[in-house]
Parts: sequence; C-alpha cells; structure tokens
Amino acid sequence: MPKWLWYSILTTVFWGAWGVVSKLAMDRISPMVNQVVFTLGLLPLVLVVARSGKIWTGQHRWRGGTFAFITGVLGGIGNITMYEALSHGGKASTVVPVTGVYPLFTVLTAIPLLKEKLNWVQVAGIAMAIGAILLFSA
Repeated sequence: MPKWLWYSILTTVFWGAWGVVSKLAMDRISPMVNQVVFTLGLLPLVLVVARSGKIWTGQHRWRGGTFAFITGVLGGIGNITMYEALSHGGKASTVVPVTGVYPLFTVLTAIPLLKEKLNWVQVAGIAMAIGAILLFSA
C-alpha cells in the first residue's frame, strides 16, 4: 500500500471520529467554547511538531507561514459554523457529510484563482458532490 494511501485512510478515520465527538461536544457546550477547547487540544500536537527536525524546511517560510496562519483562521471559522449547525439541531450524520464536501469549494475556486483545469472525471465528481449535498439535505 502506498504511503499516501495509508495516511489518507488514517485521516478519514481521525476526521470521522472528530465528527462524532464534535456532535457529543455540541450537546454539552457552546460552539465558541468548543472552538477554544478544540484549539487547546491542538497544543500537545504543536509541542510534538515543534520538536521535529523538519520544522524549518522550505524556501519561503514567511510567506508560507502567513498562508498557514490564514488557513488556521479560516479553518477555525469553518469549525465554529459547523459547530453552530450541530448545536442548532443538525444531526452529525447529515452536517458532517454536507460540510465534508468543502473540497468542492476549493476546486471551484482553484479554477479562476489558480488557473487550474478540470478533466471530465473531475467534472463528473463535482456533479456527484452536488447531488450528494441535495440528497443529504432532503
């Protein structure tokens, strides 16, 4: 099994568990408090990563760091809005898959901004993702 596939499967498992635990949290605390505690939960991982020998690799660290910071802000806002959906009656079995098609936004944004091109398989995938959103929201 290729290494990337193994990591992808692990990501799916961890993010799947994250979706279930997020709903459990939303039944007990507010979305804002959950985001703060979620962020505190990242601190042990920050300590592990900070000890990595590869932490300072890369050619444009300041620019990359700026984009990484913006990624964190956008991800945090996305978390809060998802937590709001869960705390306002959304079921984890519906909210998490619907929000899980966020790569659709990435793909559609990459076309004009990054000048990326889609092939017919990717266009079919976009159509299926839109269909999935409609099915989940029905």
